[in-house]
Amino acid sequence: MDINNIIQNFGFPVACVIGCGWFIFRMYTDSTKQSAERESKNYEMLSKFQVSIDKFADVLEGYEQKLTVIERDVKDIKDVVNK
Repeated sequence: MDINNIIQNFGFPVACVIGCGWFIFRMYTDSTKQSAERESKNYEMLSKFQVSIDKFADVLEGYEQKLTVIERDVKDIKDVVNK
């Protein structure tokens, strides 16, 4: 349907309302689509960060175990030196 036909059949104000409605509808659908894509990317990044955090927690646990061993060794050395 041509814009001139709409203006001739319904008048200029009605044609403007139809045009504005179409524009708002397009803007809303594009915004919704972009939001869905952005949300999907955010969930993907969050899952990657969760994997990284889990790996980091494992590394920290290993360092904690090594530190405990070192503390015991230092305590044993202190006991030997102080005798």
